Amino acid sequence: MENNSAHNERKDRLRRLSELKKLAINPYPARTDFVTLDVHKVLTSFSDFEKNQHVVGVRGRIRSKREHGALLFIDVDDNDAKIQLYIKNETLSHDQFKLVRDLVDVGDFIAAQGTCTKTKRGEQSILVTQVQLLAKSLRPLPEKWHGLQDVETRFRKRELDLLANKEVKSFFIKRNVFIQSFRAYLLKHDCIEVETPVLQPIPGGATARPFVTHHNALDQDMFLRIAPELYLKRLVVGGMSRVFEVARCFRNEGIDTQHNPEFTQIELYIAYFDFEELMSFTEKLLSDAIQKTLGSEKITYQGHQLDFTPPYPRKTFSEVISQYTKIDITTCTDKKSLSAAAKKIGMTIEKSWGEGKILDELFKKYARPHIHGPVFITHHPLTLSPLAKKDIFNERVAERFQLLIEGMEVLNGFSELNDPIDQKNRFDEQEKLRSQGDEEAQYIDTTYVESLEYGLPPTAGVGIGIDRLMQIVTNTNNIKEVILFPTLRNKS
Repeated sequence: MENNSAHNERKDRLRRLSELKKLAINPYPARTDFVTLDVHKVLTSFSDFEKNQHVVGVRGRIRSKREHGALLFIDVDDNDAKIQLYIKNETLSHDQFKLVRDLVDVGDFIAAQGTCTKTKRGEQSILVTQVQLLAKSLRPLPEKWHGLQDVETRFRKRELDLLANKEVKSFFIKRNVFIQSFRAYLLKHDCIEVETPVLQPIPGGATARPFVTHHNALDQDMFLRIAPELYLKRLVVGGMSRVFEVARCFRNEGIDTQHNPEFTQIELYIAYFDFEELMSFTEKLLSDAIQKTLGSEKITYQGHQLDFTPPYPRKTFSEVISQYTKIDITTCTDKKSLSAAAKKIGMTIEKSWGEGKILDELFKKYARPHIHGPVFITHHPLTLSPLAKKDIFNERVAERFQLLIEGMEVLNGFSELNDPIDQKNRFDEQEKLRSQGDEEAQYIDTTYVESLEYGLPPTAGVGIGIDRLMQIVTNTNNIKEVILFPTLRNKS
């Protein structure tokens, strides 16, 4: 709820809005009455404009307003730069001066025209000769000196967060540069950007619980995609040998500092690559994007120095499990022996968990938090990788890699399984896990299996988590900071 001060301020602004309308002044015109320049342009050419008494116009939001007798000083911000308007009663018509003094508030948008001048204090200003109200604000902005500090309010009202905290806007400018750098690098290397369905009849391509909705005209349930993977690989079958998508994905899972139910990833598939080649390609892609965004491959995240200069260190899944749990998963080859070993170190095993789930929890709970990075983790158990090829030297593991940075998984890739019979068998195994209560196990996608039967060339693919990477790039420890509108619980 609004506090009394904000409530009273809104009432005052509504009263001023009413007075503007009585004066036949449109408080929300579609355009300005005179030509305006960006404030940055005016400041850059200020000396020339001042010398030649060139008439300039600017527009933007009022950030502050100060009255000194017959003088008004107004700071106008057009989002990129700020300039002071210097308003005298004798240089502006009486009606306009009264309008600005009495009916214009901090937060309103205005346009102003005049000549460049310096005040007695030497501050670059515009001596205003004309002014126009462009949009009346009915609520006060966050306090000038204290800004917007409440985290819950910041995420719920991101527009106010952006207005109050300039650093926040810089996060999303970096995000834009980062994604565009990824896109440019991929296009340069002959990859084609595509779009695949968000509404899907079967949620595939990842191990996750989906969101379910219903399509009324078709009278059938649909799922919000958990990944675009299976559709992208069908395009490779169709002859599009290098494809990628900047994909919004949805997973019905918990919310914490590294998880948001709605997130962005870039998925990439390259025919005739294996996982080793794709690892090398991916680290160069990531290094290029970080260099273009931050100007260096060496950055600081939460007090740790990170170096994204390729090549990155590589460790196997079994190696890190052994290092941090002392469990040798190469000898624990069934659920019974693995459960016993996990219980010995204090892990609780749920009845519905299969061998793969136990291995995944061991990795997430005991190994991953200790891995700084960037480090590639490779050769995951095959039971955790239902869409990946078996390693040619060890059929119990997959040709797979993950990149970990400060305990966060930021990308996941592998040599794609292109044997349709093997793929069908693995889907059947996943379906058994679902029937045993594992809600994250994958569904059988017969359309995808049929697509594989037409022939998928040797292919490697990777999914890259943009939001977690942006945590690294912006040095923030909460994923909500780098998503403009994160998912939040409704207020009661």
